[in-house]
Amino acid sequence: MPNLRLSLTDSLCARAKPEPREYALRDLRQPGLALRVQPCGARSWIMRARVNGKPVRHSLGAFPAIPVKDARQIAAALLSADAAPPPTLSTAPLFEIFQTEHERRWAALYKAAGLKTYQTYVRCELLPAFGGKRLDTITRPDVMRWFEGYSARRPGGANRALGILGQMLGAAKAWGHLPDGWLNPVTGVRMNRRKVVGTFLSERQMGRLGVVLDARMATGCTAAALLRFLTLTGCRVGEAVDLEWRDVLPDRLRLRDSKTGPRDVPLGVPVRRFLKSHRARSPSRAPSAPVFPLARRQHTETVRAAWLSIRREAGLPSALRIHDLRHSFASHAVMSGETLFSTSRLLGHRRVQMTARYAHLADAALLAAAEKIGAWIWASHHAHPRNTYQHLQERHENGPLSVPSVR
Repeated sequence: MPNLRLSLTDSLCARAKPEPREYALRDLRQPGLALRVQPCGARSWIMRARVNGKPVRHSLGAFPAIPVKDARQIAAALLSADAAPPPTLSTAPLFEIFQTEHERRWAALYKAAGLKTYQTYVRCELLPAFGGKRLDTITRPDVMRWFEGYSARRPGGANRALGILGQMLGAAKAWGHLPDGWLNPVTGVRMNRRKVVGTFLSERQMGRLGVVLDARMATGCTAAALLRFLTLTGCRVGEAVDLEWRDVLPDRLRLRDSKTGPRDVPLGVPVRRFLKSHRARSPSRAPSAPVFPLARRQHTETVRAAWLSIRREAGLPSALRIHDLRHSFASHAVMSGETLFSTSRLLGHRRVQMTARYAHLADAALLAAAEKIGAWIWASHHAHPRNTYQHLQERHENGPLSVPSVR
């Protein structure tokens, strides 16, 4: 809607609907007075005038808190220089009110688990810290005090909550709730350094785990078969639990949903053989049947209970998690000569940096790499019968070295 010149009334201002872009309704009865209508629906009074030949704009306050009659009186007083400009009143919504809008507009972009996590951080951390504040009154010191206090309790959770807060305030600016020139107070706040958590199984530990898994699978333990699948593919537990036989193609898995969205997982010969034998023992081979049918409804808890028992029987460290099977897949892939890029594609990572955090290297692999590099450098230094050092020493013995002067 273009800017219009009208004889403004309270009812007319109340009916002004927001548009994709901001517009103004200018008052015919009071020069310079206009009602500013923002895309978010907020309405506020502005007064344009000239002081010493320079254009000046005053914010008079929000509508309907200030009706048309009062806005005209304030504007007339400003033009006659009988009154000082009124203090600018915030028209930004309260944090808790905007959070409701933000969740409604962004809920479709979250998965069920992600939405639950978002709601937990908002309810437990952000609303107690910033509830009752208008968005444009949240300052960087406010954010820093909250973040430092939360970091003392849970550094990782503080990082996650800070990211949610920054995204929320950025969306508020994009949706027109905040004035021009407003700076996001989250910008520049340094997150806590992440501690690399996780380890990987050595070849000997892999062997012990394999013996226990074979024994459990022989008794028909579906959770043991699922764990064997994880060691062979590096998939996540949730991906394996949701896997159906229609997702198993001749040379790949077609995951309909994963942490990073739909993706394909290439299958090597060992995995194909495993799935073939597992399907032969499966109670149902229908396309919609689960590959790993678990007895209870709490599938993840069922797998975790089996893992704790198998880990204890195999004599593995008590700190070893199911997710460390994925770490082990990445680590052994890199130690076997695969590039980080290839390993990243196999794991379904969007960034190679994430794969580098997963890929731990055994001391033997590091020692072999050091010996390989050292051998190459030594060979390059001794490739000529008379290396550079020997050549310089002989020249020094035959006479003083002559260094050309540089002018």
